[in-house]
Amino acid sequence: MRIIILLFFLTALSSCGSKYIQEVSAAQKTKFGFEITAPNQAIYFVTNEKIEFRNITKNNPEKTANALYNKYGPARDDFFIGSTNAIDFKFNLENKTYYIAIDKFRKRNAMLLFDGKHKPKIEFNPKKYNQLIIKSKH
Repeated sequence: MRIIILLFFLTALSSCGSKYIQEVSAAQKTKFGFEITAPNQAIYFVTNEKIEFRNITKNNPEKTANALYNKYGPARDDFFIGSTNAIDFKFNLENKTYYIAIDKFRKRNAMLLFDGKHKPKIEFNPKKYNQLIIKSKH
């Protein structure tokens, strides 16, 4: 019984972080989005427009995104940081392609991180944005 509970817990834990990221064929097209190819690195601040905006004064994700963009952006040859209204993204590694549909997010705002070497990451907590940017740039 303990083994079944442990397996269930591990499965749930591992699937939470990447439930919005799908591995797809390289031929997959985006609806209205971007295609990023390794070895480039990119950070995008995105908004799911389907979720109603509430005036959030504490931990305002848009304000945090703008401050980080001003601090680290806008772009270099190998690193891009920006904000967009794209509804989907495709990230290409050498042998894998990942697709993210922003309109499937359960939260309004997120940050997408792509280091050009690994599966992209999605972060919904604005308090973690700066730390993750610093980590991804090294």
